[in-house]
Amino acid sequence: MTTSESKSSNLVIGKDIPEIELIPGLKKIESLIADTCEYFFKGNMRMNNPPFKGFLLEGEPGTGKTELFRQIIRKLDRRLRGHGFRVHMLFVDGATIAAPKWGEAEKNLAAVFNRINVLKDEIRNKKFSPKLIILFDDIESLMIRRGVDLAKEWHYSINSILFHEIDRLDPGDVMICATTNRPDLVDAAIQTRLYRIEVPLVSVDELMIIVKEILEYSEMAEKDRIKVTKSIKEKLSKLDKPTIRDAKHITIIECIEGGYWSI
Repeated sequence: MTTSESKSSNLVIGKDIPEIELIPGLKKIESLIADTCEYFFKGNMRMNNPPFKGFLLEGEPGTGKTELFRQIIRKLDRRLRGHGFRVHMLFVDGATIAAPKWGEAEKNLAAVFNRINVLKDEIRNKKFSPKLIILFDDIESLMIRRGVDLAKEWHYSINSILFHEIDRLDPGDVMICATTNRPDLVDAAIQTRLYRIEVPLVSVDELMIIVKEILEYSEMAEKDRIKVTKSIKEKLSKLDKPTIRDAKHITIIECIEGGYWSI
């Protein structure tokens, strides 16, 4: 895999992201974001000050927000290769940016954005020009809304740095993407700089598509597959808000506990 790593972020080229078939409920969102990024990256946006610089996905934990962005980046890289571009994902780990020492968190975040120009030079070649998508996963853990009791003093400094850096970005080259399961904790200034999309909860029927895909990789007898599929669906139906993560967890445990997968 083509990667470049630093203390608080790592770089992955789109073609190196494993392809995963998204459930139908996420494909519409995937198409919207991919089409918009492609429009920006091809230089079609002529506005001097675009109204947003990326996307913020909001939704319950386990609904596939992060994987959705990864698949979008993979798709964009494939689409834009024929136009002379390669799309890279710069994944930012908020936990490594946060720091107790005065000024250290701000320095770590500034370093992420300082990497952008360096990375563009590093990965540029004669055949392809780089496009970057910076992914902040669970952004509320880093950029907390001002005035919230959980916010510490360094959060305010980090917010100011992020606002400034986002405003400086050219979305024709770099887009910001972020996920959150607590939109109430995300600072309003971030929400106005990114286009917000709510990721809905997944229906049990859609979750069963994932279950069946997992089971197809095993060598279970057809009668066992039918039996375990029924059991998994019953367990998912009893959950208040079943998620993609729940479907994967229950499938694995059900197959091992029931002896369908030999050890």
